[in-house]
Amino acid sequence: MTIRRGVASGVLATMIALPLQAQQAVQAPVESAPVITDRSRATLLAAAAIPGAGMPVVLRLQLRPGWHTYWRNPGDSGEPASVTVRVSGHEISGPDAWPVPERIDIAGIVSYGFHGEVDLVTTVPAAAMQRSSDVLQIEASATWLVCDKVCVPEKGHFALNVPAAGPAGSAAGKRDATPLYPPVLPVAPAMFSKMGQGWTLRVPAASLGARDTKVTQAYFFPERGDLIDHSAAQALHVSEGEIALDLTAAAPLPAARAPDEMRGVLAITRQGADGVRHLDHVRLVARPAIESR
Repeated sequence: MTIRRGVASGVLATMIALPLQAQQAVQAPVESAPVITDRSRATLLAAAAIPGAGMPVVLRLQLRPGWHTYWRNPGDSGEPASVTVRVSGHEISGPDAWPVPERIDIAGIVSYGFHGEVDLVTTVPAAAMQRSSDVLQIEASATWLVCDKVCVPEKGHFALNVPAAGPAGSAAGKRDATPLYPPVLPVAPAMFSKMGQGWTLRVPAASLGARDTKVTQAYFFPERGDLIDHSAAQALHVSEGEIALDLTAAAPLPAARAPDEMRGVLAITRQGADGVRHLDHVRLVARPAIESR
């Protein structure tokens, strides 16, 4: 069957507001000289700095076929990329904005990460962008891990001279900075409760939109790496009013302390009446159910 990728519609009120810096008008991005290895090509990108607005600085990794790198929570193995941006005497650690990950299963060891090209964003706050000229000098160092049959740590040092744009909201630049950020996902509220040696995660069907479709598959990518057993199956239960996933705890219960919340990305596959499947993603913010307190 055909599978189409998209973002769940949801209710507009549940959408995450775009960061202010992602809504400002900027000029075309500037790209650094590349760091090239046998496995990847890495560059740093930034758009023209707008006074009073933050600025996305992007580590762009282009991986050779077969190689992958890791999400903020790498799963059972691996480690996430680390970026330090230096500008105007300030150091900013990142990344702070990540694309939706893939589930990578190698001989039963499940990791979360990316193949192909991935942009990892570190946001430089407006207060750090003091300058005495029309050019903002940016330096960055980064480390990342790439894996295929073996894993290889890589690193790079980058430098950019980024021109200043006009004042935020002025006519000096009408191009949107949003493409430097990953797509903003709709937010779906959820609840979780203790179940056996783990938790049951419940998501109201209404918050997932597209009521004329049926959810046939779902998978939860938690932001924290110490909550669930990533290699364990996530059993899906679909009812008229909600979907539920059974999650196995990373450590035996009751020794494992129940978290105050679970945040992450929910990947859902829907099937419409026409038989076409759609892969959507929503951002989950789950709170404990009353009975688990």
